[in-house]
Amino acid sequence: MAEIRTFIAVEIPDSVRDRIAKVQAELKKHKERISWTKPGNIHLTLKFLGNVDEEKIPAISEIIQEVVKDRKPFSLNVREVGAFPNVSRPRVLWVGIDDNPEIVEIADRIDEGLSQIVFPKEKRKFSPHLTIGRVKSRTGKQFLQNLQNFDFDGGKVDVNEIVVVKSDLKPTGAVYTYLKKIRLQG
Repeated sequence: MAEIRTFIAVEIPDSVRDRIAKVQAELKKHKERISWTKPGNIHLTLKFLGNVDEEKIPAISEIIQEVVKDRKPFSLNVREVGAFPNVSRPRVLWVGIDDNPEIVEIADRIDEGLSQIVFPKEKRKFSPHLTIGRVKSRTGKQFLQNLQNFDFDGGKVDVNEIVVVKSDLKPTGAVYTYLKKIRLQG
Protein backbone atom coordinates (compact mmCIF):
# COMPACT_ATOMS: atom_id res chain seq x y z
CA MET A 1 0.00 0.00 0.00
CA ALA A 2 1.06 3.63 -0.47
CA GLU A 3 3.11 5.60 2.02
CA ILE A 4 1.89 9.02 3.06
CA ARG A 5 3.68 11.85 4.89
CA THR A 6 1.80 12.13 8.17
CA PHE A 7 1.70 14.04 11.45
CA ILE A 8 -0.55 14.36 14.50
CA ALA A 9 -1.72 17.83 15.48
CA VAL A 10 -4.16 20.21 17.09
CA GLU A 11 -6.03 22.55 14.73
CA ILE A 12 -5.64 26.28 15.24
CA PRO A 13 -8.72 28.55 14.93
CA ASP A 14 -8.83 31.24 12.26
CA SER A 15 -8.87 33.97 14.94
CA VAL A 16 -5.40 32.86 16.12
CA ARG A 17 -4.17 32.35 12.54
CA ASP A 18 -5.25 35.92 11.70
CA ARG A 19 -3.21 37.30 14.60
CA ILE A 20 -0.21 35.23 13.53
CA ALA A 21 -0.58 36.52 9.95
CA LYS A 22 -0.23 40.06 11.34
CA VAL A 23 2.99 39.04 13.13
CA GLN A 24 4.30 37.54 9.90
CA ALA A 25 3.40 40.71 7.97
CA GLU A 26 5.27 42.83 10.51
CA LEU A 27 8.36 40.60 10.39
CA LYS A 28 8.27 40.44 6.57
CA LYS A 29 8.98 44.18 6.48
CA HIS A 30 12.60 43.34 7.31
CA LYS A 31 13.03 41.59 3.92
CA GLU A 32 14.92 38.66 5.42
CA ARG A 33 15.26 35.33 3.60
CA ILE A 34 12.55 33.41 5.43
CA SER A 35 10.17 30.76 4.15
CA TRP A 36 6.90 31.75 5.84
CA THR A 37 4.30 29.18 6.86
CA LYS A 38 0.98 29.92 5.17
CA PRO A 39 -1.44 31.02 7.92
CA GLY A 40 -3.93 28.32 6.85
CA ASN A 41 -1.26 25.67 7.44
CA ILE A 42 -0.34 26.72 10.97
CA HIS A 43 -1.03 23.97 13.51
CA LEU A 44 0.33 22.56 16.76
CA THR A 45 2.28 19.42 15.89
CA LEU A 46 2.12 16.78 18.60
CA LYS A 47 4.19 14.23 16.65
CA PHE A 48 5.62 14.14 13.14
CA LEU A 49 5.49 10.59 11.81
CA GLY A 50 7.08 11.02 8.38
CA ASN A 51 6.23 8.54 5.62
CA VAL A 52 3.70 6.03 6.94
CA ASP A 53 2.07 3.04 5.30
CA GLU A 54 -1.59 4.00 4.84
CA GLU A 55 -2.63 0.72 6.44
CA LYS A 56 -1.22 1.96 9.79
CA ILE A 57 -3.60 4.94 10.03
CA PRO A 58 -6.34 2.96 11.88
CA ALA A 59 -3.80 1.69 14.46
CA ILE A 60 -2.41 5.22 14.91
CA SER A 61 -5.95 6.54 15.38
CA GLU A 62 -6.74 3.84 17.96
CA ILE A 63 -3.69 4.80 20.02
CA ILE A 64 -4.71 8.47 19.99
CA GLN A 65 -8.28 7.48 20.90
CA GLU A 66 -6.95 5.53 23.88
CA VAL A 67 -4.83 8.50 25.01
CA VAL A 68 -7.68 11.05 24.87
CA LYS A 69 -10.70 8.88 25.78
CA ASP A 70 -11.00 10.26 29.33
CA ARG A 71 -9.80 13.79 28.54
CA LYS A 72 -12.05 16.80 28.71
CA PRO A 73 -11.53 19.61 26.19
CA PHE A 74 -9.21 22.35 27.45
CA SER A 75 -7.66 25.61 26.25
CA LEU A 76 -4.17 26.77 25.38
CA ASN A 77 -2.96 30.37 25.43
CA VAL A 78 -0.88 31.47 22.45
CA ARG A 79 1.82 33.95 23.46
CA GLU A 80 5.22 35.33 22.52
CA VAL A 81 7.34 35.06 19.42
CA GLY A 82 10.63 33.18 19.54
CA ALA A 83 13.08 31.05 17.61
CA PHE A 84 14.87 27.73 17.65
CA PRO A 85 17.62 27.13 18.56
CA ASN A 86 17.54 30.69 19.99
CA VAL A 87 16.71 34.27 19.04
CA SER A 88 20.32 35.27 18.34
CA ARG A 89 20.71 32.44 15.78
CA PRO A 90 17.22 31.74 14.50
CA ARG A 91 16.51 28.77 12.19
CA VAL A 92 12.81 28.26 12.99
CA LEU A 93 10.52 31.14 13.98
CA TRP A 94 7.64 30.21 16.25
CA VAL A 95 4.75 31.45 18.31
CA GLY A 96 4.70 29.86 21.74
CA ILE A 97 2.07 28.16 23.84
CA ASP A 98 1.87 29.01 27.56
CA ASP A 99 2.99 26.16 29.80
CA ASN A 100 0.22 23.60 29.88
CA PRO A 101 0.84 20.18 31.41
CA GLU A 102 -2.21 18.65 29.67
CA ILE A 103 -0.93 19.14 26.12
CA VAL A 104 2.56 17.98 27.12
CA GLU A 105 1.11 14.83 28.71
CA ILE A 106 -1.04 14.09 25.65
CA ALA A 107 1.96 14.49 23.32
CA ASP A 108 4.13 12.30 25.57
CA ARG A 109 1.47 9.58 25.82
CA ILE A 110 0.92 9.59 22.05
CA ASP A 111 4.69 9.32 21.57
CA GLU A 112 4.84 6.43 24.04
CA GLY A 113 1.87 4.64 22.47
CA LEU A 114 3.19 4.98 18.94
CA SER A 115 6.58 3.62 20.01
CA GLN A 116 4.75 0.31 20.52
CA ILE A 117 4.01 0.13 16.78
CA VAL A 118 7.53 0.91 15.52
CA PHE A 119 7.55 4.73 15.54
CA PRO A 120 10.74 5.91 17.26
CA LYS A 121 10.31 7.90 20.47
CA GLU A 122 11.22 11.56 20.38
CA LYS A 123 14.67 12.32 21.74
CA ARG A 124 13.80 15.90 22.67
CA LYS A 125 11.29 17.03 25.27
CA PHE A 126 8.01 18.19 23.71
CA SER A 127 7.99 21.98 23.37
CA PRO A 128 4.56 23.19 22.20
CA HIS A 129 4.87 25.84 19.50
CA LEU A 130 3.42 26.96 16.18
CA THR A 131 6.03 27.23 13.42
CA ILE A 132 5.53 30.51 11.53
CA GLY A 133 8.67 30.50 9.36
CA ARG A 134 12.01 28.90 8.54
CA VAL A 135 15.08 31.11 8.25
CA LYS A 136 17.06 30.54 5.04
CA SER A 137 20.13 32.70 5.81
CA ARG A 138 21.63 34.86 8.57
CA THR A 139 19.37 37.64 9.75
CA GLY A 140 20.20 41.28 10.37
CA LYS A 141 20.52 42.91 13.78
CA GLN A 142 17.36 44.98 13.34
CA PHE A 143 15.34 41.84 12.65
CA LEU A 144 16.79 40.12 15.74
CA GLN A 145 15.98 43.13 17.93
CA ASN A 146 12.44 43.27 16.59
CA LEU A 147 12.03 39.54 17.21
CA GLN A 148 13.31 39.81 20.79
CA ASN A 149 11.06 42.76 21.60
CA PHE A 150 7.93 41.52 19.87
CA ASP A 151 4.91 41.76 22.16
CA PHE A 152 2.28 39.22 21.15
CA ASP A 153 -0.98 37.81 22.46
CA GLY A 154 -2.30 35.24 20.02
CA GLY A 155 -5.49 34.40 21.86
CA LYS A 156 -6.83 31.00 22.83
CA VAL A 157 -6.89 27.57 21.20
CA ASP A 158 -9.65 25.27 22.38
CA VAL A 159 -8.39 21.70 22.24
CA ASN A 160 -11.48 19.64 21.42
CA GLU A 161 -9.89 17.09 19.11
CA ILE A 162 -6.62 15.67 17.84
CA VAL A 163 -6.18 15.27 14.09
CA VAL A 164 -4.17 12.83 11.99
CA VAL A 165 -2.99 14.78 8.96
CA LYS A 166 -1.64 13.80 5.55
CA SER A 167 0.89 16.29 4.18
CA ASP A 168 1.49 16.50 0.43
CA LEU A 169 4.54 18.61 -0.42
CA LYS A 170 3.91 20.73 -3.52
CA PRO A 171 6.04 23.44 -5.18
CA THR A 172 3.56 25.99 -3.81
CA GLY A 173 3.80 24.60 -0.27
CA ALA A 174 2.34 21.78 1.80
CA VAL A 175 -1.27 20.72 1.26
CA TYR A 176 -2.92 19.14 4.30
CA THR A 177 -5.72 16.58 4.34
CA TYR A 178 -7.32 15.42 7.58
CA LEU A 179 -7.38 11.64 7.70
CA LYS A 180 -8.97 11.28 11.13
CA LYS A 181 -10.36 13.57 13.85
CA ILE A 182 -10.42 12.17 17.37
CA ARG A 183 -12.55 14.09 19.87
CA LEU A 184 -11.71 14.63 23.53
CA GLN A 185 -14.79 13.27 25.27
CA GLY A 186 -13.93 13.02 28.97
